Amino acid sequence: MTPEEWLANFETKIADVREKVEEFRAGLEASGTTVASPDGTIRVGVAPNGSLTELQLTDSALTGKSGAKLAEEILKLARKAQRGAAVNVAAAFAPLGGDTEAMHMVTGYVPPEEPEEPVAPEPSQERRLWQHDEPETPPPPPPVRRPPRPPRDDDDDFGDNTFMRRD
Repeated sequence: MTPEEWLANFETKIADVREKVEEFRAGLEASGTTVASPDGTIRVGVAPNGSLTELQLTDSALTGKSGAKLAEEILKLARKAQRGAAVNVAAAFAPLGGDTEAMHMVTGYVPPEEPEEPVAPEPSQERRLWQHDEPETPPPPPPVRRPPRPPRDDDDDFGDNTFMRRD
């Protein structure tokens, strides 16, 4: 290889790296993420570095929830947005980083995915032969009725005589 060929090859590589760097810069700028709650009452946005850039709450987001529940929802959305931004940054860096130590470092900081809350299945009204539905509490027993007392017959009393007394 002549010095001119080597220089031309080197300049081509530099131009390729410059192009990849420009793609990375554009991808990095677009790596911020915005996530909204399923009902749309809370919206959280983060920058490519994970810093909070946007927090929107509708009036209905504040009604019917405790402060702790609202804070929990906001933090969950923020973590989801931060993960999305980290995935976007890693995707933007992939053409430049390839399978290098730098790429492993970038992808090593991607937060774990938030577990989705399971949707509670609605109770089925379908009955199966092997199902046996017990009532939650047994019904109270019917009140016990005593038979009425027979009327008292006062004719048995012959006076103040008792066999228990000594006279």
